[in-house]
Amino acid sequence: MNVYKSGLASGTSGAEQTSLENFELKETVNEIANKGKRTYPGGRTYLEYVALAKDPAHGGKVSYQTRKERSIVLNLEKIGKLGHVIRDPQANNGADFIDTKTGISWDVKSPVNRPAGHTSIRKGAFDAKVMMRKINKEIANNHNVILDTRRITKFQISELQKAINESGISDRIIWYTREVKRKCVKTT
Repeated sequence: MNVYKSGLASGTSGAEQTSLENFELKETVNEIANKGKRTYPGGRTYLEYVALAKDPAHGGKVSYQTRKERSIVLNLEKIGKLGHVIRDPQANNGADFIDTKTGISWDVKSPVNRPAGHTSIRKGAFDAKVMMRKINKEIANNHNVILDTRRITKFQISELQKAINESGISDRIIWYTREVKRKCVKTT
């Protein structure tokens, strides 16, 4: 950047003024204009990216969980398991996301082995029967389910897979595992 000292400004503290050449001003203006055109994961604009994290069922609030859900669906979109995804605008009995390519509604479930060290089911510890009730509720609402299994054990995953296979709903489930996440990271 070429900076020219243009002398002292009248009525100032006596500091020297600097000026930019015309082409540098144009470059600066273009940089500012292009900042608004930046794309986010999934080729989203900033507003679309933020909207994916706003959950209408919770008053449009963004939380750690809603940001995690956004990350999950964008990763699944990246590897081709989902089409272009948007947030479901329904607050009551709505899914988390809608695949606009297929029209299928998806709800993300993230079971946890021992939340905050608790082993009690009442405190949110994993139980296959409780998780199946949650999954069946979504299926009854005509939503498919994305299961984020990264925070439960391999035994718990196999227990859940067995229950899902016995229920005959395995075609309505996408499994989001550590391996799927690694695959998504490798494709970037």
